[in-house]
Amino acid sequence: MKSGMRKQKEGLKLILFFFRPYKGKLFLLFFLSILVGGIEAFNVAAIYPMLNTAFDAGGIQQNNFVFSLLEKMAGLLPIGDDVIAYCVLFLIIALAAFAIRITLINLNTRFAAHLIEKVQGAVFTKIVRADYQYFVDNKQGQLIYNVATAPGKLATVINAATQGVSQLALAVSVFILLFSISWQGAIAVLLAGLGYYYFNQHLGKKIIYVSAKGMQKAHRESNIILNEVITGIKQIKVFAVAEDWIDKFNSAIKERWYHFRRTNLWQQIPAQIITLAAFLSVGIIVLQTRLMFPDSFAELIPILGTFAFALFRLFPVIGTLGTAILNTIGSVPDCEVLHSIQKSNITHINDGRERVGSLKSGIRFNDVSFSYKGRVETLENISVIFEKGKTTAIVGGSGSGKTTIINLLLRLYEPDKGEVGIDGVSIKEFKLSSWLEKIGFVSQETFMLNDTVKNNINFNSDMYSDKEIIQAAKYADADSFVSSLPEGYDTLVGDRGIRLSAGQRQRIAIARAVIRKPEILIFDEATSALDNISEAAVQGSIDRVSKDHTVIVVAHRLSTIIGADKIIVLGEGRILEEGTHKELMANNGAYWELYQGQS
Repeated sequence: MKSGMRKQKEGLKLILFFFRPYKGKLFLLFFLSILVGGIEAFNVAAIYPMLNTAFDAGGIQQNNFVFSLLEKMAGLLPIGDDVIAYCVLFLIIALAAFAIRITLINLNTRFAAHLIEKVQGAVFTKIVRADYQYFVDNKQGQLIYNVATAPGKLATVINAATQGVSQLALAVSVFILLFSISWQGAIAVLLAGLGYYYFNQHLGKKIIYVSAKGMQKAHRESNIILNEVITGIKQIKVFAVAEDWIDKFNSAIKERWYHFRRTNLWQQIPAQIITLAAFLSVGIIVLQTRLMFPDSFAELIPILGTFAFALFRLFPVIGTLGTAILNTIGSVPDCEVLHSIQKSNITHINDGRERVGSLKSGIRFNDVSFSYKGRVETLENISVIFEKGKTTAIVGGSGSGKTTIINLLLRLYEPDKGEVGIDGVSIKEFKLSSWLEKIGFVSQETFMLNDTVKNNINFNSDMYSDKEIIQAAKYADADSFVSSLPEGYDTLVGDRGIRLSAGQRQRIAIARAVIRKPEILIFDEATSALDNISEAAVQGSIDRVSKDHTVIVVAHRLSTIIGADKIIVLGEGRILEEGTHKELMANNGAYWELYQGQS
C-alpha cells in the first residue's frame, strides 16, 4: 500500500515538473473545468422543476436551495407558461455549458500543443548539444522515440487532468443534488463510487502502469530495429539475414500490441461496468419506489426522473474520471523518460569565450593522452605539430589512434591528459563554433541528405548563393558530373545518396567542405573505400583544394600521401616516427614496413 502511494506521489511530482512554469494557464483551465462541471450539474437539477410542472405533481421543494434558485431564474423569463419557461431555462443552461466546454477544449488543445512543442524542442536541443559520447552510448531508435513519441503523452496528461477536474466538479455537484433529494440514495451512490475508485487504483497499479511500461519498451525496440534495418539494408540483404530481422521486428511489435490490447481492454471495462450499474440502479430504484409507495407513485415521478437522470449523468462521469486516472498512470513511464533527460546532467563539450583568428603558426598536441569510455588508452603522451600551410599525413595500422587525433581536433572529445593548442593558446579557450568555422572536414563515410545536390553542398544553409555552390563544385571537380544529372544541381540524391556513386558522393562532400572557405582541411581516410578510378578522381580533387590550406590527412593508401610535407606514423597510440616520405623510407622503420606491405 505504502509502495503504491509512493509511486503515485512520484508520478504526480513528475507531471508537476512539466506544468509548474504554466501556473496561470493551468488555473484558467481548471477554473473553466470546475465551471463546466457545476453548470452541467445545474442542468441536471433543471429536470426536476420541468417534470414537476409538466406532471403537476405539486409545488417546488422550497427547502431545496438549487430548486428554489431555478424557480427564481425561470420567473425572470418573460414567459407565462411555467412548463415552457422551465424548458427554455433548461436549454439556456445546456447552451451555456456547451459554450464553456468548447472554450475549454480550445484552450486545452492550444496549451497541450504549446507544452509538447516546448518539451520536444527542449529534449531535442539537450540531446543535440550533448557530447559525441552520448550518441555512442545510446541507440538511435531510442533517441528517436524519446524526441518524437514520448512528448506526445503530455497531451494525454493535460486532457486527463482538465477532464478529471471537470468530471470531479460535476460528480460532487450532482452528488450534492442527489443528497438533497434522497440522502439514502446518495450514500448508496457514494459507496459505489468509492468502490469503483479503489477498483481503478488497483487496476492502474497492477495492469495499466505495467502494460504501459512494456508497450513503451517494445515501441522503442521496434524503432531501433527499423532504424538499423533501413541504415544497413545493403548488408542485411547481402548476408541473407533479412528473415532474422523480420522475426526480430515481428517479435517487438507483437510484444507492443499485446500490451496495447491489454491496456486498451482494461481501460474500457470500468466504463462498461459503470454503465451497467447505472441501468441497474435506475431499474431497482423505480421498482422499489413502486412497491413501497404505490399510492403516491405519480407524485414521486419528478423526483424519480431527476434522480434517474442524475444517475445516468453521474455514473459515466465516474467512468470518465476513472479513465482519466488510468490514462494519466499510463503516461507516467514516458513522463519519467522526459524528466530523466531534462534533469540529467548530460555531458557536453565546454565552450570557450574567445573567437579564433587566422591561424598563425599551427596546431600543437602537447603530451596528449586519451581513452574511449570503457576501453584501454588509445593515445599515450602524443606530442606533434600541424604546421600552418603544410600538409601533414597520419598513417598507422587499424586501432593505432589516427581517427582519435581527428576527433580531438574536431573537439568531439576532450583529452584525458595534456592539451591541444592553437597558436600557443589552449583550444578550450576558443568558442567551438568559431573553431569549427575554420575547418573543412571530409570523412570516409559521407553523410548525405535525402535532398538535392545543391542542398547537400550548402548543407541546407541559406548562407551561400548558387554561384558559390557551383564554384565549390568546380573546385572539387564535381561540376562536370553534376551538370550531366537529369536536373543538375536540383537532382535528388536519394536516401544516404544512394543514386550517386561513392566517388561522386565524396566529391560533393569535398565541395561541402570548401564552400565554407576554411583555413584547415581535414581528410579522414576520404579515399579508402573507393575503387582505383574513383580514388584517382577524388584524390585529384583533394590535391586541387589542398593548395594554400593547412591540410591534415588520415591515409590508408600510402601512395596518396607521398607528397605530404610531414608524415606521422602511429602504432598502439604512440608516435613511432615522423618525417617526409623520403626520410621515412630511408629509415627502414615502421613506415617502410607499411609501404612495402602495400606495394
